[in-house]
Amino acid sequence: MSEHLTQASYPGEIAIGNERAPASYKIKAVKGDDGAIRVSLSLTAPRDWLLKHGFRHEATLFRKNGSAVPVHFEETLNVADNVAVTLHADEVVCRTTEDLHRAFPETCN
Repeated sequence: MSEHLTQASYPGEIAIGNERAPASYKIKAVKGDDGAIRVSLSLTAPRDWLLKHGFRHEATLFRKNGSAVPVHFEETLNVADNVAVTLHADEVVCRTTEDLHRAFPETCN
């Protein structure tokens, strides 16, 4: 059975080209039966802001610690999508809690 380790929101910024805007992002870490810690990172952004700045599939999230993470939308974004759109980063797998805290220092608090 998997073990929920953390789920919290943090302040960051989303960037498309040279345009940036504040954005909160979520980190969720779950330890699986195999001992691996799977970390998912997501954020919700306004559809209209994304479209206005030329977003179609991918943007960059600047995390609280300043590191840049690509985030993407599954399909091509258009005006028919919800007004708030969830973007996801690729899942990260950590072997230990120490690896988790090195990769995601936000989770140490």
